[in-house]
Amino acid sequence: MAKKARTPIVEYEDSFAIELPGDGAPGERDRLTDQGMVVAYDRRPGRRPRWRLRALYFDRDQWTRSGIRRWWAAHEVQLLAADQMEKAIPEVCRSYPAPGANLPTIILSHRNTPLVSAKDQLEALGGGRKG
Repeated sequence: MAKKARTPIVEYEDSFAIELPGDGAPGERDRLTDQGMVVAYDRRPGRRPRWRLRALYFDRDQWTRSGIRRWWAAHEVQLLAADQMEKAIPEVCRSYPAPGANLPTIILSHRNTPLVSAKDQLEALGGGRKG
């Protein structure tokens, strides 16, 4: 049986990172202070706002490599525009509302859970402001 490939973790002076493919540096970064991480993403080309996750940076003071691996195995990051809130996504564990119309709502979800509308989940969590 083939072994599952591990997502590489890059080390920097003050952080660890999971870096995903893309050209150049990510266009946007949002610090999730309650998580000790930074979500970096790019805007996808097109008329409507859409984003692509490019990297997650984890504060070295708060995270270990093994902790990052466990977190990444159990979670995924959703970047949703206001018109995408009906999209069915896995169970939300934290959400960070968009600070402006040109930026996404950042949602941290549990992997391998039933898919339910993001809007319904955020309303159940109290307007999407959990954390």
